[in-house]
Amino acid sequence: MSRSSHVIQPQSRRQFQIQGQVQGVGFRPFVFRLASDLGLSGFVRNEPQGVWVEVQGDFDSIQRFTIAIEQDRPTLANYDRFVFEDIPVKDIPTNSPFEIRASIQRHRRSKAINKTVTVDTAVCPDCLAEMRDPDNKRHRYGLINCTNCGPRFSIITDVPYDRPSTSMAHFKMCLPCMQEYTAPRDRRFHAQPTACHDCGPQVSLVDVHGQPVDGDPYEKTAAMLAAGRIVGIKGIGGFHLAVRADDSQAVQRLRELKHREHKPFALLCRDMDVAQSLVNLTKLAKTHLQENTRPIVLATAKDPNQFPGVNPGTDRFGVMLPYTPIQHLIFDAYEQLDCEPVDVLVMTSANISGEPLIHSNDDALTHMAGICDAILWHDRDIVRSIDDSVLLSMQMSETEEYMLPIRRARGFVPSTLKLPSAVATPGLCVGGELKNTVALVRDNEVILSHHIGDLTHTKSYQYFQTVIEDLCRLHDIKPQWIAHDLHPVYMSSQYARSLAARWDVRLLGVQHHHAHAAAVLAEHKITEPALALVCDGVGMGEDDTSWGGELILSNVADFYRMGHLKPLMLPGGDSAARDTRRCGLAWLSQLPGIDLDQSEIVKRVVTDDASRMMLVNMLKRNVNLHPSSSAGRYFDAVAAILGVCNFNHYEAQAPMALEKLARSNDRDLPSASLYNIKHGVLDLTPLLGALILDDVNAVYGADLFHQQLSRGLAEMAIIQAMQSKIDVVALSGGVFCNSLLTQRVTELLRRANLQVYIHQQVPANDGGLAYGQAAVASARIGGPVSCV
Repeated sequence: MSRSSHVIQPQSRRQFQIQGQVQGVGFRPFVFRLASDLGLSGFVRNEPQGVWVEVQGDFDSIQRFTIAIEQDRPTLANYDRFVFEDIPVKDIPTNSPFEIRASIQRHRRSKAINKTVTVDTAVCPDCLAEMRDPDNKRHRYGLINCTNCGPRFSIITDVPYDRPSTSMAHFKMCLPCMQEYTAPRDRRFHAQPTACHDCGPQVSLVDVHGQPVDGDPYEKTAAMLAAGRIVGIKGIGGFHLAVRADDSQAVQRLRELKHREHKPFALLCRDMDVAQSLVNLTKLAKTHLQENTRPIVLATAKDPNQFPGVNPGTDRFGVMLPYTPIQHLIFDAYEQLDCEPVDVLVMTSANISGEPLIHSNDDALTHMAGICDAILWHDRDIVRSIDDSVLLSMQMSETEEYMLPIRRARGFVPSTLKLPSAVATPGLCVGGELKNTVALVRDNEVILSHHIGDLTHTKSYQYFQTVIEDLCRLHDIKPQWIAHDLHPVYMSSQYARSLAARWDVRLLGVQHHHAHAAAVLAEHKITEPALALVCDGVGMGEDDTSWGGELILSNVADFYRMGHLKPLMLPGGDSAARDTRRCGLAWLSQLPGIDLDQSEIVKRVVTDDASRMMLVNMLKRNVNLHPSSSAGRYFDAVAAILGVCNFNHYEAQAPMALEKLARSNDRDLPSASLYNIKHGVLDLTPLLGALILDDVNAVYGADLFHQQLSRGLAEMAIIQAMQSKIDVVALSGGVFCNSLLTQRVTELLRRANLQVYIHQQVPANDGGLAYGQAAVASARIGGPVSCV
């Protein structure tokens, strides 16, 4: 009897639950193509918590499907949870087609479930090719996108991520777009923002009164920029102000109109070749610059003076590559113009310094009319404003490099971050006062918000409240506790108290520097006790004084202060953070035998007689003096004493200027230690005596300060490491955004065979505080330790 050549295998059925960044990334068509190619029946659908898949067919095909869906995924997809189980086979024909079913919408009264919203990404190469193809229907369409690129978080109003839940809801697709949208094998299948010239939002150039400017909008914009005009340009998360970088007069005009006289501007480069001609890029920096997150990358300038007025006080440029179709089309337009192409544009956020990013067309007309000469915009609404992300390129050695987050926003938010331990109930963390971010916590995940800003500005404080409400609604989370900074005057702490009373939930105070330490430890999944050097500008200590140059022992849940910088007695307290002369005098007053009334160095630091007399009297009579162990204030003191900077017009202006000078020093530094460590207190008074010598110029003095501070901090940590038998040291706080200090401290610690950890996912500055608060709160509230 002959054996049949075709054996029908028994049917199996398997279901999958997948959570993470799986909506709005082409995941359902990916599953459809995979299942169809394997001859499987079943379905895939979006749900509020992720994606649900069921497949039925022969066991071997289901196994191949399972391996492929787990290991191969769309470009933008990320899995937080991937589980499957075999279920009973359904009585359906063996040749039933695989289906993409309609999404299940969230019910307001349903139990809270984990939901992930996809980040905004740069336009993909496929869309760019279509945009530049004269025969393509989307030729020169400034809002081209597909399932692999474009806006997501900035346009979504609710989940699941479907077109009716975006700001594209009122744009009805034309027939060709609808055919693509409904074709599972098309790149635009269920690409929610998809559109074209005929049916989608329109890009136009308008004057400051909102009236259309005749002509091609991209060519007109390019021509205006070439002529040195200022143009507002609508991006993914808000408006930018653009001007050609090599026109110093135009750059200065932008500074004056925007009231941003000192802070460096970012640069938008035509392409990678242009960027590499401006800055020294490491291999890792090149990779990040070209990723679909498209951050601003801070890197050392090849010629810091190439663009006068762009980067005062620093030897770095912040460069980025085009990430929206509109930006590409502006650079492309120079091919059609009879003028020299502009390869580098200043591209700065369209807002008054310290206030939230402008993202609506109405606000653009109201607030930008007095700044720019025209506005290139479109009529697709931005639901929430999101700044550009900023990464610092940090070369630790010839073989070791890092990208340190300075601002985590577009392209990274709202992707989730993991915690070492899970928490039983969801919560809210409200961050600090400056560079504020907030965070939602569920299980062992943190949803860290985009950059909000300085809460002392009324509009930023209002936006802070809006972001909390928006994140809670979008992710369907009702916090059962709120973590906040210990500083009672911080606007975030005050709001936390009022919110906790309104919601009737638990409050958890988290010490500022403990949160910094916990953030870097949680990033690296370190749950055992570790030492942490935390250096920043200000943070309320447990003794109600200002801390900021701390060595602490932490296990995430708790901490102990092991050492610190010798406190400065700051006249006027917080005002010393701006007026560096107050810091300089506070440090000089610690010199043995100094006569503050007659000292020449005191007169050099404060040239104004009335101001000097007032500050000296405050110091001598102990009037309104506030102790601070802040490393940031020591940087300010050195900047004032060396005559580098007497006023911080923006946060860390003086430290950045010192770092620039220090890197240019070619004079040999002493081998001796100009500091003392006693009872865990690092005293830099001997260094001060060296800094005020006549032969010490600003360049040498800046480098000497970096050297001695690095040595002192490292030695303080090494002593405690030996005594406590701990070999892990974490570095956090805004001062460790200084790459020179970070490099030197790290090198010294490693020489002592200590493991050093720095931030790689969240900012070392206060932008990472909310994540640190989440780590502390989850450890204190309790829950099983996560293996993720």
